[in-house]
Order: sequence, then C-alpha cells, then structure tokens
Amino acid sequence: MGNDIASDIAIGGDPRIAVIAVGGAGCRIASALYERACRADIIAINTDREALQQTSADRRIYICKAVTQGLGTRGDAALGKKCAQIHEDEIMAAVRGYDYALIVAGMGGGTGTGAAPVIAELCDRVGVDASAMAIMPFSFESDRAFKAAEGYRRLHSICKTVIKVNNENALSMGYRTMDEALRAVDAAVVNLIFGFIEDAPIISSEHLARKAAAGSSSAKRSGDSVPETVGSLSGKTLS
Repeated sequence: MGNDIASDIAIGGDPRIAVIAVGGAGCRIASALYERACRADIIAINTDREALQQTSADRRIYICKAVTQGLGTRGDAALGKKCAQIHEDEIMAAVRGYDYALIVAGMGGGTGTGAAPVIAELCDRVGVDASAMAIMPFSFESDRAFKAAEGYRRLHSICKTVIKVNNENALSMGYRTMDEALRAVDAAVVNLIFGFIEDAPIISSEHLARKAAAGSSSAKRSGDSVPETVGSLSGKTLS
C-alpha cells in the first residue's frame, strides 16, 4: 500500500460501509447482522411489506407498493428488476456517500434475482465500490435454477467481486432438516460478511487507488479469500 493512500485513509477515518440486503434471503441476513451489532450500516430492500417490517436494519426501503400491493414479486425476477428501477432515485440516495457496499441476495426468486443487479448498477452510478454475495438455491429447486444462474451472471457482469454461496453444500454436512441447513447457510453468510467488513480498510485503499488511477486497468482488485469457517459452503470468489 502506498503511503499516500494510507495517509488518505488515516485522515478520512474508517471507510463508510453499507451491507445492502435484497429480497427475502437478504433480509434474513440483515436481521442477523443487525442483532450482532455489525459496524456496517444495514440497508434492507424488499417488495414484501410484511417481511420488510420484520427485518432489523438501519434503513428499510419498501419498493413497488403500487405494483406488488406489498405481496412481493412471487418469484418474478422481471418484476423485481422493474421495482428496483422504479425506485432508483430512492436507492441511489440511500447508498450515495458510502465508500463500499456489499450486496447480499438470494438467487432464484423474484426480488433478489431481479433487483440486486439493478442495485449494483446504481451503486456504480453514484461512485460506490460494490461487491456481491449470491446465495444459490438447492439442486432440487429446479424451477429456480435458471433464474439463479441468470441473476448471478448479471451480478458478475457488474461487480468485480462476487461470492457464490451454495445452499446445496449444506446438505452434505449432515444436517437432518432443511431448517437446520438453512440456518447453517445463514450463519456462514453472516460470518463471511464480518470477514469482509474486517478487511474494509484494505478495500477502501484499493478503491482510492482505482480513483487515483482514473480508470487504469492496473488498478483492478484481486479476489478476496473465503474464510476457512465458511469455505465449505461457499463457491470460488470471482473477480
């Protein structure tokens, strides 16, 4: 790290970080992070009004009341995308001013799959460095597989770094019920996010380096490592 970059961080203080939790799976993670006093700001975004009201977060954004009547997208990713686009000004206002954002969403449903890539684009538009964490469905959820793959592809085309967390891997770890497996995945995701947040000063310095390079290809960041405790549930980190 160059001394000039280190000095910028020292003068500016800790980087401002937002975890942007999108959709049902994302909002479950948001509540868990909030309850553990995560030092990042938690922004929860959902089309399901009741689920959002039950989510613990620093800020909650309810999108598309006029379209979904508060009932969610019912698995329609195109509708999830539209809802985020309709509320793009509100979302940009919420994320503007952060140094770094981590978008967390389940892939295969409607809101997370459709809205998360739009939110990544909005972060880029306001100059916020964003990575993403995509929670992939179980193999028996064949109806969700295509949507999940497309949502992941879109996220990866926008974000330099995407962590893929595979629900399926939890089934091979001896959990007796689906609820146990899902709780294990949620716990793994929370631990992984805490690892990202601990690396925030490094992330911020690289963000400053990219800005200073004014688009130079040499400023592209390398992939992040996956902590040992959750590596068995996570796919390869891509950048």
